[in-house]
Amino acid sequence: MCELKKLKNRPNALLMIIEFVFSPVIQSLINELNSKFDSNVGRPAYPREMLLGVLLYCFHLKMENLIEVERECSKNRFLRIFTCNTEPKSSTFKRFLEESDRIVIKKIFIATLVKLNDLRFLNFTKLFLDGTDALVNGSKHYKITLDEINALKQLKKWNILHNNTKNSINRTKLILEEKLEIYAHDEEKLKLINLALKRIELYNIRMYKKRKEFEQILLERDTKYVCITFPSAVMMQTKKGMYNYALNLQEWMTENHIIINGTLIEEPNDHYSIKYLLNDLKETFDILIEMQEKFGERRNYREIQKRIDEMIIIADSGYFTDENMYALEQEKIRYIIMPKSISQQVNNNFRKMKGLPVKYGKNPETSKKKFRRVKNGYICPFDRFIEFKSVNTINFRKKDVSHLPERMIEKSYKFKSVSCRGCPYIDTCKHKSIEERISPLQYEMIEKFTDKRYNKLYKQRFPISEGINGFIKSTNGIFKLISPNKKAADNELMLRNTLYNLIRTVNLKGTAY
Repeated sequence: MCELKKLKNRPNALLMIIEFVFSPVIQSLINELNSKFDSNVGRPAYPREMLLGVLLYCFHLKMENLIEVERECSKNRFLRIFTCNTEPKSSTFKRFLEESDRIVIKKIFIATLVKLNDLRFLNFTKLFLDGTDALVNGSKHYKITLDEINALKQLKKWNILHNNTKNSINRTKLILEEKLEIYAHDEEKLKLINLALKRIELYNIRMYKKRKEFEQILLERDTKYVCITFPSAVMMQTKKGMYNYALNLQEWMTENHIIINGTLIEEPNDHYSIKYLLNDLKETFDILIEMQEKFGERRNYREIQKRIDEMIIIADSGYFTDENMYALEQEKIRYIIMPKSISQQVNNNFRKMKGLPVKYGKNPETSKKKFRRVKNGYICPFDRFIEFKSVNTINFRKKDVSHLPERMIEKSYKFKSVSCRGCPYIDTCKHKSIEERISPLQYEMIEKFTDKRYNKLYKQRFPISEGINGFIKSTNGIFKLISPNKKAADNELMLRNTLYNLIRTVNLKGTAY
């Protein structure tokens, strides 16, 4: 540490990370990690604080795989001083991410929240939620289907699975070709044999050991295939518009750009995500209070709990579903979620400002999308007020809604024009009366957004969420996980969020950590 400080052009980010890693609170947590890796067999394990520091610094350098991290340890003179001229391999960092206790890694992240709270920067009365896709370390072309799993099990019965060597693969292929003649009249067996011959490299002993995991995911998701290298990933449309295997990254952020929590979930979109996030958020708050008591300088537990009780969640229209809103209501959490209809209006106004074409449908002059939603109704482009008149129960014939809470069951909300006299489109307009089929939950939220106060509060979300998501993405605008599985990816995300909060602490405080 002293040697690094004396060097010219020393990286301040590395000094900041080292000071954090060797702080008393992190050293206490490192002791918990060390107990996991203690062993009397083999070479001595690398110090956990060294691996932690290297990973944090390499995340700062936007490295996209563990091989790059390994190379950086050998060529970066500042890292060589920090690592005492040792050169940890990529497998060492992989093991660190895979085997480190999730709660301990999470506590390392929460240590940044304790520090921010001691500095009086931590205020989460307003909590902003946003999601982005996190591409996994797995190819979208390397996948396995249920038929291939059945073929895998058949080859196991015949005891001809190979071990990935050239001779073993040729042996398996030769036996399968012989079995084509043996089962010439068995269509089912022929189908499995031909399937195996197409991708003979797939039918090995290692793949057979993973079959139960593949089958479980195929059954749970009702999908046709699963990623071999990262089974828990889901195929989703990324921000670039293409489909790839990824996890859904959800970040909770404060008004002054601090990350409170981050979670990777196996959902292709945000529509049903909040119920998975709340338990993780509650765990973070519980650990924060516990760590503040143990390591913090302030004893403001009541203040923290008060903020938790009074906080309001703010999210975009991607979360505007009955399931998300009901999950928040069940936990008695206040929330503001942008309705999709209001979001369309905002987007069209933005397109107008930028001189871009707006989206109003086939008949722009009389399109309902051009109607402005106001308190208790709509205003058409010709300033006619279409007023809310009634709400009626819908008689569902095909859809069973008996299991749903009353506030999640769709109802018919009807609006009618007060007067269309003098309108040039009076004969062709189809929206003199409007019917909306939405739940009471959704209707109440739409009504809230007709109040300027809620719109003003919501507008704070975009610069906060986009700034933070932009930080974790690489130079080409995507976020790619370097971890090989879900547990390692969860730990990786916590470390990336730790790095962000460290930098944010320096920016808020104005001095090093």
